[in-house]
Amino acid sequence: MEATGHFARHADQTAAARSFVRRTLVDWGVAKVDDVVLMVSELFTNAVLHGAGDVEVALSRSGEHVRVEVADGGGVPVPSEVRPPTPDAITGRGLAIVDALADRWGNGNDPAGRTRVWIEIPTG
Repeated sequence: MEATGHFARHADQTAAARSFVRRTLVDWGVAKVDDVVLMVSELFTNAVLHGAGDVEVALSRSGEHVRVEVADGGGVPVPSEVRPPTPDAITGRGLAIVDALADRWGNGNDPAGRTRVWIEIPTG
């Protein structure tokens, strides 16, 4: 199973991306919908703040896992490890949330040079 949504890289599109992910995961019978929606919200926000171009949200389900990828046109490289924010920082907690909730996550650039951050969670 696969589903892909395309969104303008604008903060007001975060809710539309969350709704797309929620509908898809509910249709697929995935258990951790709220966790995935939260992670997508964080990754989408990072794409808005640090990326370029439009944002793609792609979901795939195979076997017992769901993979969600959030891609944008590139920009600031995604850190490979989570760095704790300073206590007074108003941003910088998104990847820590992803790290805490996802079974696995990672990032890189696809062949088109787009920045792509992915998460995996079990379906049950």
